Amino acid sequence: MSDTLKRLKELLVNRLNLKVKLDEIQEDTQLFGSAGLGLDSIDVLELIVGIKKEFGVEIIDREMAEKIFTSVGALAKYIDDNQQSVVDA
Repeated sequence: MSDTLKRLKELLVNRLNLKVKLDEIQEDTQLFGSAGLGLDSIDVLELIVGIKKEFGVEIIDREMAEKIFTSVGALAKYIDDNQQSVVDA
């Protein structure tokens, strides 16, 4: 998962213009709130588009999105799991 995690961190910083360094983002870094990256709903929409373009993974189920948009690691795992099924298909 390290390659996916690295690419996801780059996507977060570059696409969302975050003012953090890549090495400051860990797997357990929360996406929302002041203790995390502080993303909002507009950032999430932008991130969903970026993930589809970068990884070929779609996130269309709101319930699933609420589960995976908790931390950087949870999102990376979802990408890994679903990218694999796209490759296997």
